[in-house]
Amino acid sequence: MARLNVFNGLAALAGTSLALILAGCGGGDAPSPGSASVASCASTGSCPASGPTPTGPAPAPLCPASLDYSTVYTGGSGGGEFVKMQFDTTALTYKLQVIESPVPKAPGSVQPTRAGVTYTGTIARLTSLPSAEQNRCALAIRSAVPSDGSAQAIIDPADPPIIFVGNGVAGGGIPGATISYPGVDLGIGAPIGAIPAKTFPIYPVLAFAEIETDFAKVAGTYNMLGYHLVPSGGNLFPAGNFVPATAQTVETLNADGTCTAASGSCLSTGNPWQPRTQNDGAFESNNDAGTRQYPFFYTQSLVSGPTTKAKGILVAGKLDGALVPLLIRTGYAHIDLTDLLDPINVDDESGLAFLAPAATLASAQLNGAYVGSGSDFVYTSSIVQDNLVGLIDPLTTNVKGAFQLDFTQTRPGQVGTTDNSGTTGTLIATGHAFAHLAGVGGGNPTFRVSVFASP
Repeated sequence: MARLNVFNGLAALAGTSLALILAGCGGGDAPSPGSASVASCASTGSCPASGPTPTGPAPAPLCPASLDYSTVYTGGSGGGEFVKMQFDTTALTYKLQVIESPVPKAPGSVQPTRAGVTYTGTIARLTSLPSAEQNRCALAIRSAVPSDGSAQAIIDPADPPIIFVGNGVAGGGIPGATISYPGVDLGIGAPIGAIPAKTFPIYPVLAFAEIETDFAKVAGTYNMLGYHLVPSGGNLFPAGNFVPATAQTVETLNADGTCTAASGSCLSTGNPWQPRTQNDGAFESNNDAGTRQYPFFYTQSLVSGPTTKAKGILVAGKLDGALVPLLIRTGYAHIDLTDLLDPINVDDESGLAFLAPAATLASAQLNGAYVGSGSDFVYTSSIVQDNLVGLIDPLTTNVKGAFQLDFTQTRPGQVGTTDNSGTTGTLIATGHAFAHLAGVGGGNPTFRVSVFASP
């Protein structure tokens, strides 16, 4: 994702697309007839691949000339999974290690999960993007063979998961799964804890080729935006399933792994962060001692006291000289009525949060093109120009909308946003990455993490 020059074709469309969007947002001058004609081709995906005649030095490569398994990308998925990814762009193969996961291996169950499963398979370069360089750096996952021979991994051949690979980062989507549970029949009517089937075509993913393993260097005061899903609804008889839960906080991570919240309790940290005992480069805040439930965004879970085994995993990505902390909440579910001590223990809230320094942002810091994926399972390119963000489908170059930025920042580093429909949100950024959370009050929030692609 990073340095994808998202691609250069998008930069070619940026001026025209933004001019058209500006008019829709009520800002800027109306586009000229010439630019409107180009915007029309952008909206239909019929623009020439070459774009305008380039000037100045040749652009840097979007991604490494080649990759092999010696480059390991470490990060997390929107399903609450801690993952490592590797690619061989000569053999066109990949390896996806799911190290921690709340995602069941099979629909209709809660345990075991995909944790510990390694998927291998083939990848293919795209052919639909505007330039050969863009296609070279976008890898479609075509197959997924689980190491255990059975763990689910959904791949739609007509719309496969795509990983955008850049210099230092990889992101997009990994194979999804179907989540369901028949519930427990106690002979009192409807089964308790039933979860209707929901299929996730992909899980959004972000992973880094280089990570920080010294927590003292991660310590600092951060804004945090996060998005989780609660399949159980947090209740044996839920009013709804797959409930979204969001957070927007300011927290200080201390060098000893503890956390101090600007108000209330920390949502990023339960027991102090420690390097994982597996020595895989990440930090963990777990509840192995059974003394302190890992924090949650939602209001409730099906546990008795601090017994849940849900955990937090922190991956501190390093990108272009800046730290990009990514926080994974890995939920936990255990249902076994023969277990007299703990028959039902469900804290299945899972997802991602993004941390960025609580420092004032200037508009010039954000200008450029980005690519990312989010809770709506859609790949989106964002072109930021001063106080406007134009949204484009990177696979078709169709214009998808826009939102405006308000740099007033009552809380330093939290930039307000408003889209064309009036939906508000918040954007935070660190280095060459940003997270955007919008629509929290409307019952259908969206969360997206995007990484810098081109100036």
